[in-house]
Amino acid sequence: MTTEHTDSVPDLTIPLSTVDAQALGEDVGQLAKRLGAVLHGLAQLRAGETSTEDLATTIVVTTGLLNRLEGVQEAAVRQHAAQGGSYGALASSMGVTRATAQYRRDALVKKDPSEMEHWATGS
Repeated sequence: MTTEHTDSVPDLTIPLSTVDAQALGEDVGQLAKRLGAVLHGLAQLRAGETSTEDLATTIVVTTGLLNRLEGVQEAAVRQHAAQGGSYGALASSMGVTRATAQYRRDALVKKDPSEMEHWATGS
């Protein structure tokens, strides 16, 4: 008698309210697809089962996701500054020293918003 052993793999659930999902529109699905592709690439790396084509795909999808995340962070830092947020609070949020947070925020607000920052704010 043979018994089949199957490991239970939980579904990935991203807690997101209906209001948030509606505010994000089609970007929800696109971000979920990108995250899924990144996780697939990570699984391939850990399994040691990657071709150069697989690696190229992983690089492309991680770059796209990182660019979007950077845009979100830049928009949040810019709005934090506009709302009078302190350098100390920003440093705490970023996990850096106050001087580093001040330098990064000051450099950011001196330049125009990036394409991905515009994407993040929906503008």
